[in-house]
Formats: sequence, structure tokens, C-alpha cells
Amino acid sequence: MTTIQAEEVEISIQDGTWRIIPTDEGMLTTGPVFYVTRGGGILEYTPAFADAHKLPGTVLSIEYVRAAVIGYEETTRRWLLGLHIARQEADKARWLELVRWPPGNNELYARAAQQAARELAEHIGCPLKIFGAKKIPQPQPTSDLSRSGVTGPLVPHKREDIGPQRVKLFAQSAKLPVQYPGLWLGRGKGSSIVLRLDKDATFVKAGGVAPSFNQCVIDPDDHIIRLVPPTGLLGSFFGAPQGRMIRTSDVRNVELRHMISRRFVPQPEGKGVVTEITYTNYTWDVYLTLPDESLLLAQTAHSTSSELSRKRATVGNKFAVDTKAGIEYLRQHQADQEAYEAAETFARTVGIVIASTLAVRLVQTEVEEG
Repeated sequence: MTTIQAEEVEISIQDGTWRIIPTDEGMLTTGPVFYVTRGGGILEYTPAFADAHKLPGTVLSIEYVRAAVIGYEETTRRWLLGLHIARQEADKARWLELVRWPPGNNELYARAAQQAARELAEHIGCPLKIFGAKKIPQPQPTSDLSRSGVTGPLVPHKREDIGPQRVKLFAQSAKLPVQYPGLWLGRGKGSSIVLRLDKDATFVKAGGVAPSFNQCVIDPDDHIIRLVPPTGLLGSFFGAPQGRMIRTSDVRNVELRHMISRRFVPQPEGKGVVTEITYTNYTWDVYLTLPDESLLLAQTAHSTSSELSRKRATVGNKFAVDTKAGIEYLRQHQADQEAYEAAETFARTVGIVIASTLAVRLVQTEVEEG
């Protein structure tokens, strides 16, 4: 759970819901007065909040939200967070203030305010506009998560352990072979499992890591894992990297590591206002956890941006598919979702099948940056 303190309220972000909770001792309730759940399609609030902010009823469709807005107001020296709301795209947007921070210089509450705003925009699925910020703080990158000699993520992370018996049950539903661009998983001789990677899958991108081999054969009958480098068998005669043999008894578990990283890019719109575009990268890494290292076997990835959410906001009613823009939005959204699911499903299948073959636990970890 993430908690962000503001003036007389706190923002609670947990289990896909963004909430405003009063902290004023004079309040009779400590429950949320405003909240939005990711994918829910509506803003929800109390009758008292509705009266104070001139909102209808106790729910409002996110289709009326044109943008989440965060900014530093020079006259009051405060950070303000709110929404731009309009019935139609052509209508002038109304400002709805949600949260304010105590007075102070620009940098004092900048990071907290902008974190709250980014999360709000993500939960609603709308653009984020920023005004009055001279410099937008960027999240600091975490440590190298693949440092040799260390097992598991090096930063705080979520973890779930799945025991060997449950892993075997999951593996029974896996239909082999399975493929993903540059990757193939299937059965070999006897009860062995083979993972093949093409040269693109073993290419190390700037600042990243990649498997150091292009074939992994897991043979539970011989109790051996054979790793073949990209050069193949003939390359070993000419000084190329040698293959590697690992005893199956040396494997503690199989780790499926899900990493989420974000990059925030401001796009000026004039008059001191920028729209912040969030680029999100999802990766799924499958590791063998050995006594003194985590060995990367396979990696899948998916990248997206908040531009897709912006298109939703400009289309208007996303269910009005009789318009060309509406149909295009739904097509792009479906393609984006399918690409995400393909990357996640393949990596999870690799992790489950290998863990089942080795009769070890599958450890699912999640690391979020930005």
C-alpha cells in the first residue's frame, strides 16, 4: 500500500484503488470520501463530497474526465491536484480540485504531489497535465537487478511461492510446444524439456541483460541441465564460450520475475502547461535460482504508453463504436492487451513447465520502478 500525505487528507493507493481519506480529527468518519478503481469506469464519492464540489449524485463516469491536472500555484505557493471535467470534448473543461498540499516552495511537496497525480491518471486512464512546475522530479533508477552472485531482486518486491505440487497441477494444462517471437519451448528426448532462443533473444540491449545461451535442455532422467552457447558445438573448437552443465539438484527454485518500469516525458502545450506521457515497460524474466547466482533463462517484454489512454479520452464514449475513431481505439486497445497477455503467458508457461520438470518451487516476484 502507498500512502501520500496532503493537507487534511491522505491519499491511499492499494489493490487497484486510489482513495482520498480525511485526516482532520473533527471528521466523524475515517473512510474514503473519493475513490476510483482501475478499470472500474467511474469516480465514486460521498454525498458530502458531492455537495462541497458541486458534483451530481455519488458517481461520475470517467468519460467526463478530460485530464488529471497537477500543478504548483505561485500565488498560494501550493501544489494542487484535480481533474478537468467536461460533458463534451468541445466544451470548456471545468476545474475540480481534489487535493492540495500545505504552502511551501516548489520542491517541498513536488515528488509526493506528482506521484499522486501519476497514479490518479493511471487509475482513471486519462492524460496527465502539469502546470507551474519548473522541473519535474524523475524517479531514481533502482540498483542493477542482475548483479552476478546474488539471487533474487535486490530491491523491495512482492513475492509469492508456489509449491511443487501446485506447480505440477498448473503444468498439466500447458500444451507444448509453445512459441513467442525468438523463443520456443517443447519436449525433447524422453522426459526432457528444451528451450530454444534465437540470436535476437540473446542480444543484450543497452542497460539490460539477456540469456547467454541459445539452447537449454533440462533432462530429469540424467539429472542434468545443459546450456549451449549461441556459437554451437563447432564454435567451442575455436575459442568460443563453452557450454555449461548444471546438476538439477543445485537448483533451489525457478523464479518468474515481473518488472514494471516507467519513464515520464513532458510534452509542452504552451502557456506553461505540459502533458506528461508515461512510457511503461513490462518484462518477465525466468531464472534458475542456484546456490550463489540467478541464471537468466528467458525473457519476454511488452511496452506501452499513456497515449492510448489519451486516445480514449479524445474519442469520447468508448462504447460508441459506430465512429471511425472509436473503432480504431478499440482495435489498438485490443492489440495492446493481446501483446501484453502473450508476453506474460509465455513466460509463465516457461516458468511452470521448467519448475515442474525439476520438481521445485516456482517463486513469482514483482518489482515496480517509477
